[in-house]
Amino acid sequence: MNHVENKKIGFLGNNPVLSLALGLTTALAVTGSVTTALGMGVLTFILVVLAAVIGALVKKVTPKEMLIPVNLVMAAFLAKLGELFVLAYASSLATSVGIFLPLLAVNSLLLFASGALTEDATMGDSFKNALLSGCAYVVALLVVAFFRELISTGGITLLNPLNGGEIFSFSLLSQQFTLSLFASPAGALLMTAFVGGLFQAFGKSSEVKGGK
Repeated sequence: MNHVENKKIGFLGNNPVLSLALGLTTALAVTGSVTTALGMGVLTFILVVLAAVIGALVKKVTPKEMLIPVNLVMAAFLAKLGELFVLAYASSLATSVGIFLPLLAVNSLLLFASGALTEDATMGDSFKNALLSGCAYVVALLVVAFFRELISTGGITLLNPLNGGEIFSFSLLSQQFTLSLFASPAGALLMTAFVGGLFQAFGKSSEVKGGK
């Protein structure tokens, strides 16, 4: 737990999903297309911010030894609200994501944002960390999904998560140069590891330049 507490969340170095593996299971499942990555990324961002605000309030009246169990229940509650919202207003996204929508209840990023792992953080700190980690999570999902969809299909198609209508699409690669591997779970893991390595490399490069 101290390992997570002492990490400063960032977009490149210490990205919540690519470096700290927070919410990794969901990330692997929804990055098959830019559409599902964007839809689930925005939903997770909203839930993370809500978890930070509610968690900061709950922390004031909850004993420290009960903080994690209480925040687990709160994360499950928020995930259920998110699931019901998607089922009601974004049925096409719900169909694409499938079983991984209710699995938001065990997304470790929500527990992190709630402050259960950072007991001494103030409400302002929790809110700032939630905004940063939520944005970094969305960016990571979109980058992984972009490369997975591009390599596996040869192009990108962005659909409206609410009604399934096409917003735009383009093709860059001929079908003979595509690799269907990256549409599979194994390809998801490989691409996530590759993008995570790039993010870490760019993050360390920025730190070195900043130090100079």
